[in-house]
Amino acid sequence: MGAKVYEKRISVQAIQFQGLDSAHITEIIAFVGMPISVEFGTYGVRLRVIRSNFDVIEAYQGDYIVKDTAGVLKRMDKVSFEAEYKEVTP
Repeated sequence: MGAKVYEKRISVQAIQFQGLDSAHITEIIAFVGMPISVEFGTYGVRLRVIRSNFDVIEAYQGDYIVKDTAGVLKRMDKVSFEAEYKEVTP
């Protein structure tokens, strides 16, 4: 019997960093439940989720902040996120 193809299905919650609208920033703060900062530079706008003094998630406009079932946060760029996850409607 030959090799077979398998898929791994994992549900996550995610929010896409779409810009500086104050309502959107409030949604991000509520989602991550941690302090954030927004910085401007030659790279564009960067959102930082501050988990501790030495543990920061950096997301750029268009990136997703992903929360797994254990509540662990990570950043994924748009292309990687959309290749791995499909939106589930209730």
